[in-house]
Amino acid sequence: MSVLLLAFALNYLAMLLQCLTLNRHRGALLRDGARVPGKPVMRALAVVCFGLALWLCVDSQGEEIGSVVWLCLLMLSGVLLVLLLAWRVRWVLPLAPLLVVGGAVQGIF
Repeated sequence: MSVLLLAFALNYLAMLLQCLTLNRHRGALLRDGARVPGKPVMRALAVVCFGLALWLCVDSQGEEIGSVVWLCLLMLSGVLLVLLLAWRVRWVLPLAPLLVVGGAVQGIF
């Protein structure tokens, strides 16, 4: 149960990486001249984050329930990202490391 926040954070990070591959969102989220990895690298990192989140959910909840929990967390992270992109664009980038660190700390303790 304690790894679900980390799984949520990894899903959010993966969604954010997918979002940054689009020119429209990259321009809204990053300053001009900000160096980011290429689109294939960000997509590959997103797939890795999705896979880690799925593994965490399946490992903690079992195969059947874990996959359903992962899909729910994926949906919730997408909704959070869309809402932040619509109303609080400045919160999108700082929230990703906060969620990951918070999930990792909760997973440890």
